[in-house]
Order: sequence, then structure tokens, then C-alpha cells
Amino acid sequence: MKQRIFILWASGNVGRELVKQIFEKDGIWFHTNPSVIVWVANSQNFIFNSSWLETSQIEQIIESREKAVHILEKDWTKINELSDLLEVIKKYWLDWEVIFADVTAGKEELLEFHKQVIHNSQNFLVTANKNPISLYSIEDFNDLIFYSWRYDTNTTVMWGGWVLNFVNERNDKINDKIVKIEWVFSGTLGYILSELEQWEKSFSEIVRQAKELWYTEPNPWDDLNGLDVARKLVILARYAGHNIEINDVIVEPLISEKYSTLEWEEFLNALNEEDPYFEEKSKEAKNNWKVLRYVWELTNKDNKLVLKVWLKAVPKNSDLWNLSWTSNLALIETEILAKPLPHVIKSRWAGLAVTAGSIRVWIAKMLPNYIKN
Repeated sequence: MKQRIFILWASGNVGRELVKQIFEKDGIWFHTNPSVIVWVANSQNFIFNSSWLETSQIEQIIESREKAVHILEKDWTKINELSDLLEVIKKYWLDWEVIFADVTAGKEELLEFHKQVIHNSQNFLVTANKNPISLYSIEDFNDLIFYSWRYDTNTTVMWGGWVLNFVNERNDKINDKIVKIEWVFSGTLGYILSELEQWEKSFSEIVRQAKELWYTEPNPWDDLNGLDVARKLVILARYAGHNIEINDVIVEPLISEKYSTLEWEEFLNALNEEDPYFEEKSKEAKNNWKVLRYVWELTNKDNKLVLKVWLKAVPKNSDLWNLSWTSNLALIETEILAKPLPHVIKSRWAGLAVTAGSIRVWIAKMLPNYIKN
């Protein structure tokens, strides 16, 4: 038996890494029920073969973004609506046999597609895309995660620490109320701030370096504005049982919104204006035996819920002090796991390879009779 995989969008960085890992690690020579890529797509085109995409096509997709775009444009079928993809599945009698992997940054159109997969087909979906379950209503969120055996979201938040599982189990399975979560969940911002502590480079130079190392989103503003971490906070708070919306999160961006419309080089040049501010903040923190961390916090005390994202100077005795480079860390207090010993979850930053690997883990969990040769 084979499990057919459909990757949205395979021309992106995570998508191409996912194609590569499935191709190299999940074939018939490893598993009795191998994962086979039968579909890849970008925002306009898709390639489909009901048994297996040709090796030459896979190799071009793996090689570079330019080759991936080229192969999708050369051997493509036009996407008019994402729902067309489900019609092709039904045409080839593939219901129950396809796992979609959403590695896009799509918003409303992907929310609707997720719903269609769940409600209008018998297929499965693994998502690394945070938008459908964070930017829209709690009703949409509950509608999707109700089908957890066919719809998995674990790759959206600190997958290496299994934090969504932990929070969901404490809240939903054993009624252990989440009192507080304090954490650093962005490898990008963790890297920038830990590099700033060294005083060897300016803030703008570190941001440029992070972009060159692929640590940031294609537009670094998407990391520095705090929205990415706010979306993670919404997802986690919802798994903790709170009916909250994205606007309920108090977000203090790392930099001003005036940078949001600038292109890359213009953005970096303008960012030089922030260098004196961050140098002063870093020195002030050090003089007080503290370090800067971009912190997410959920507190739920006396039935008052507060969700906040901001730049915080943390003291030397904090677990967050020792957090370095791109690591992620969460401190979770519950009614049982209370101070002074909160539950600590630490993991490395995801990155392309780890994100792709985590998607493959959840694909494997959805496979029937998963057996490694």
C-alpha cells in the first residue's frame, strides 16, 4: 500500500525540503507502505501523476527554487480554484488515500481549502501554515481541530517540544488549568537578540545576516512585527481552552510599523536608524544583570486572561537567561505544576529541515499499518 502525498507549495523553501526528504527517506526501500509524491503545486500550477512523479521532476524541484518554478510552469495544469484539486482526487478515485501538506503562508483561501478537505472529502491534511487556525474565528478553529485524526496542526508551534500536545493534554485530558505560559518561540528573534548581546555587530547588520542565513521570513518585517509570534500565541491559547481571537493579543513590535512597506535593501538601510536604540537597550540590560528576550506571555489568574508579546529584559536567575541563538523555550505553570518549579520545554529552532521532518512525522502517524522495513 502507498500513501499519496500532495505538497502545497513545493516551490517554496520548506516545500522543496519536504520533497527532498520524502524522496530520499520514505520510498519503497524504507517502508512497506511508502509515502509517494503524486502532486506538487505552487499558487498557480500543479503537476499530478496518480502513481508517482517522475524522478527527473523531483530532482529539478529539489535542486533550486528556480528549477522548481520552471518544472511547475513546464509540466503544469492551471489552478483556477483550490477546490479543483479535490475534484481531481475524486475523478481518480483517490478519496482516503491523499495527505495534503500545507507549507504555504496562505490565508483565507487556505482556510476554505482546509475546510473543504475535511468536510468535502475523506482525505487528510498536515499543516505548517499557522494562518487558518489563528487569524480566523474560534469557530473555524474548533471546526477544523474536531477532526484531529485527519487534521494535524502540531508543526505550527514549537514542534520539537510537542508543546501543543502538552497544553492540550493538561487542559483537555486531566483538567489541569493552564495558569501561565512564558516563552520565547521565535528562533529568528532569539538569534537576533543573542547576537546583539555580543556587541560585535549592529542590530541592522544582524538582521541582514539572519536573512542571508535563511533564519527570517522572506520579508524580515514579518518576524520583527511580532505577528508571527502572536499567531503562535493564539493557537496555544486556544489549545489551552480559551475562546480568543488574534486581536486579543497585545503586541509590541520589535520595530516600528513605518518599516512595513519598505523593500529589502531600503528596509535594511532604514533599519540603521534603530542601531543606537538597540545598543543602548542591550547595554542597559547588561548593566542590570539582564538580557533582552522577545517574550510571549499568557497569564490566567483570577479569571482574567492576558496575552502579550513584547521585548523584555529578563534577570539572570530566569530560565530565559540561558536561552541562546535559535533555541525555543517555554515555561508552563498549571494548577498542579506551580511555581517555583514550572514545566520547562526546550527545543531547537525549527528551520527548513526540522519543519519538513516534523511534517513527515505527522504524515507517518496518519499512515495505516506504518511499518519500517
